Amino acid sequence: MNLLLDSDFLIALANKEDASHDKAIILFQKIYKETLHVLNIVSQESTTVVSKRFGMIRAKLFYTRLNELVNKLIILDSNIESLAWKLFLAQTKKGTSFVDCANLATLNYYKLDGILSFDEFYKEKRIKG
Repeated sequence: MNLLLDSDFLIALANKEDASHDKAIILFQKIYKETLHVLNIVSQESTTVVSKRFGMIRAKLFYTRLNELVNKLIILDSNIESLAWKLFLAQTKKGTSFVDCANLATLNYYKLDGILSFDEFYKEKRIKG
C-alpha cells in the first residue's frame, strides 16, 4: 500500500507524552513495511511543532528520523496546490487547515491508498489501527 503521513500521526509517534502515542505505535507496527509518503509542507509543519514544543535538539532528531522513515517526499507543486486551494475554499468549518486540504489533494492526485492520521477531516481515507 502507498500511504501518506500526517503531522498528528508523526508527532504522536515521536512523543511518548502525546495522548495518541500508543495508538500511533500500534498503527506503525502494522504499516511500517508499506510505502510511506509525506508532503514537504507536512514535514515542515511537524518539525516546526516539535521545535516549538521541545526545542531544536529534538526537532533535528525528529527531522532525521522522519527522513529515514519516509520512502517518498512529495513536493507541493502547482497542481496539488491548486487542488488544495479548491478544497480549502469549499470548506465552511471554522479552523480548516490548508495543510489538511493539501494532504487530501495529494491523496487524490497520486491515488494513494490512505493517510495515517487521527484527524477526522480525512474520514474514509484514514487508516485505522
